[in-house]
Amino acid sequence: MSGIASTLVREDSGRRAAKRCQAALTLTAAALVAAGSAQAQPTLPAAQSYAQATSTDYVGGSCDSGLKIGTNSISASCAVVSPGSSSGGLATAGNGSVRISSNADAQSLGTDSHSGNGWSSASFVDWIAIAGPAGKTGTLTGTLYFAGGVGASVGGAAETATAAGASYNFSASFFGQNVALSGGVQQGTNGVSSSSNPAGGAFTVSAPVSFDSTGWAVGAITMTALTQSEAGARPYQQTSVSPIVSAEAHAAAAFGHTLYWGGISSLTVDGVELTGYSQLSASGTDYRVSTATAVPEPASLALLLVGLGVVGWRARRRA
Repeated sequence: MSGIASTLVREDSGRRAAKRCQAALTLTAAALVAAGSAQAQPTLPAAQSYAQATSTDYVGGSCDSGLKIGTNSISASCAVVSPGSSSGGLATAGNGSVRISSNADAQSLGTDSHSGNGWSSASFVDWIAIAGPAGKTGTLTGTLYFAGGVGASVGGAAETATAAGASYNFSASFFGQNVALSGGVQQGTNGVSSSSNPAGGAFTVSAPVSFDSTGWAVGAITMTALTQSEAGARPYQQTSVSPIVSAEAHAAAAFGHTLYWGGISSLTVDGVELTGYSQLSASGTDYRVSTATAVPEPASLALLLVGLGVVGWRARRRA
């Protein structure tokens, strides 16, 4: 046989061997999934969701939604509108996501100073079971998303005293792997400002999982988020007969979907990626896919929160 013919035969044999290897891996993956799925389903602890919002102002107005607790989605809201100030918070948690926002707006009225403070908090824990080969260990990879933004602005002459700020703290875990993010923005008189991590992003999480003798790996997914917005405005008057220089301040932390699960991208065992595996959760959420839903754009929501505050106190001022 010529050298060329021998080379062609070896290449053809190599291709056939590669196809047989790929087919074997596919069959192995299918067998591994079937082995786990065939077992009795585990009993999972109940999912729990929590949400709370509060608001206060300089003249003694306040509200508190109280701690809302549920087994699936739960919401809380609170708002205070007084002459010269407006503030509030919104929070929703459950089924693989938390949404959270707060705002604070203040405006001096005559010689009077005013301030507002909005706060909101939401969290949940859900339990997940993934089917796989009994007695094996693997790696589960997925994505967590933080989405939203913070903003602060002040107005008034340099002699006035204004301050506005918004901040957030997020944390999440998936089968024991943790992710955390925090940041905020501050704005004061004379353009004094600061900010840190003012936006979110996508975070890949890879967690080791161990399948027990029944072929199931059980773990938890948790998400917690907190936002706070503060604003204060103090006017300036050089003497009792001098013109009054007014001031205003606005702050908002708006996260249409503060934190949500982007879906499981892969499950591998012994170097083989499993597909078609079964998944259970206490809340009924399918974490193999994204838990995002249609919500207002974060920037639009921030503007809406600030705008509502301004409209609220000006309406009260005219009353």
